[in-house]
Amino acid sequence: STVVGCNALFRDYTLDYLVCADKHMCQEAANACGKGTTIYTRDKWVNLFAHWPNVKQLPSLPYDGDKRQDEPFHWGTGPYAGLVATMFKPKVIFMLGFDLHGLPNQGVNNIYKNTKGYDYIKKAVDPSYWVHQFNKLFELTNCRWVIVNKENWKMPEEWKKHKNVFQETYEGMAKFINKQLTKPK
Repeated sequence: STVVGCNALFRDYTLDYLVCADKHMCQEAANACGKGTTIYTRDKWVNLFAHWPNVKQLPSLPYDGDKRQDEPFHWGTGPYAGLVATMFKPKVIFMLGFDLHGLPNQGVNNIYKNTKGYDYIKKAVDPSYWVHQFNKLFELTNCRWVIVNKENWKMPEEWKKHKNVFQETYEGMAKFINKQLTKPK
């Protein structure tokens, strides 16, 4: 399977594709990732990485919108990772780590808070743009989207209307993977 990740995830996992919408994160990733990882970044930054053949420009959005959150520069790294994943024409996309609201009492919805590149973030990012942008991807694609999260996670109401969007727990996904790994060929 193909693995597409966002930003600092490369610090902990080997990825096939990485999306870095911020220039400083793209620089860190370009210096750290091997040539086996293709890194996508914004058109505004891609020329700064001309010497890295694995750094590419993010794909164009699949629609024209009239809202601020529809402008490519205001698209988040997570939704862009979803867009990159659709380029491979998958039957299903599993979304992990998109909790949107973070953990209670932590104030920031990012597991890399207080690390290099994230130390300037003092409070949680409003997830409304991410919700809107993923909503656009869900309505414009035919693949299934499975959002994997904690059992008590609440899916945004806008996403529930899509017949191709499903919710699963981490435990449920683990059972599915184990079943696939032990299935006779």
